[in-house]
Amino acid sequence: MLILLRHGQTTSNVDHKLDTLLPGAELTELGREQAKAAGEEILATYDVDRVISSQATRAKQTAQIAFSERFGDIPAVEGIQEVHAGRWEMHNSREAHEAYLTAFRDFYRRKLEALIDGGDTLDLFLSRYKGGLLPYAAQGGTTVAVSHGGAIRAFSANACEVDPVFAEMSYLPNCQYVVLDPTAGPTGDPVEDFGQWRVVRWADYELPG
Repeated sequence: MLILLRHGQTTSNVDHKLDTLLPGAELTELGREQAKAAGEEILATYDVDRVISSQATRAKQTAQIAFSERFGDIPAVEGIQEVHAGRWEMHNSREAHEAYLTAFRDFYRRKLEALIDGGDTLDLFLSRYKGGLLPYAAQGGTTVAVSHGGAIRAFSANACEVDPVFAEMSYLPNCQYVVLDPTAGPTGDPVEDFGQWRVVRWADYELPG
């Protein structure tokens, strides 16, 4: 299994800023509490073999708070950071959020050329995210990857056969997570079957039939 956990609340989340570049903002006190609770829930529910995080400060902090008592080595992995907001970086206007979310609608629909102005295309995002994550998915067992809300939703919608409307409407709050089965495709090989994985859980939403 692959558990993609969104980081806890940050100061940029509070200010509604599109904070996507490394190293990014730190967790708030609430974010730290969220991380602790998420770690306790995941470890009580799943038999976790390894934990990794993105290189963003908020993701590393979340991973350490949530899992360091069980896992001494939590690598910060290149490539699994947030989808780059480009010209809208650190903006919090309605225009910025609408432009960012409009690009994501095409991400969910697997349009590889879809572009955030000055930021990532879907093709570029998937190339780097898969490069960071797939080596861990291929190891078997259960990996927790502490990452970012937009990135998790875009990746999951492309890794699995997910209704794009469901992916668009199913926002991932801080320290909620998506659980994927990378071995559910026809060959059982996570790399070969990318695009045909199975969604096991998407936060607390009811999965479409």
